[in-house]
Amino acid sequence: MKIIEVDEELYQYIAGNTQSIGESASDILRRLLNLSTKNSYVPFAESLSSPVEHSSSANTKQDAKKVNAAPESSDAIKPTVKKQPDAVTQKTIEKLEALLNSEAFKQENKAVIRFLNILTILYRTNPEGFALATESLQGRTRVYFARDEGTLLMAGNHTKPKQIPDTPYWVITNTNSGRKMLMLEGAMQSMHLPEYLIDQVRSFFTAN
Repeated sequence: MKIIEVDEELYQYIAGNTQSIGESASDILRRLLNLSTKNSYVPFAESLSSPVEHSSSANTKQDAKKVNAAPESSDAIKPTVKKQPDAVTQKTIEKLEALLNSEAFKQENKAVIRFLNILTILYRTNPEGFALATESLQGRTRVYFARDEGTLLMAGNHTKPKQIPDTPYWVITNTNSGRKMLMLEGAMQSMHLPEYLIDQVRSFFTAN
């Protein structure tokens, strides 16, 4: 692995072409140059799911047959009942919906302010879930969240760390709106928030 220095404009170009949390600069450049990647990374969506050991192709086919096979029991298959969110998750949903529907939030035109406000709600309503979520969002070569500014500054000179208001956490802010949304999406999925709420949050970042 070789270390090179790039100017700020090139750095922002590379960062702007990130497609998933954890994608390294090398992976981004290889994709842009149509080169095969040496080290595959875990896609962002997959990194949020429970770890599963990969079995052999034979076992995979055998498992698929089991899934598709008719049930041995003659009892009728009961429909799956959708699990209701627990009290903590419901509180997060209500507080986040209130924020998104507030006039102050709707009129805010800075993505970084919206980003920090949402992170504040996620932490204040569920500190334990937020801690676990931020741990799962760390990239292979980059730290996105920390409990002190120095840790983020050590990860890069242009991270522009800011403290998440009313929390002990700091977060990097030198990312574009798309990257900020990826971080929010990962945190919200890890905290078991509903997809409709994630889509509602996304609408505030895709337009910027």
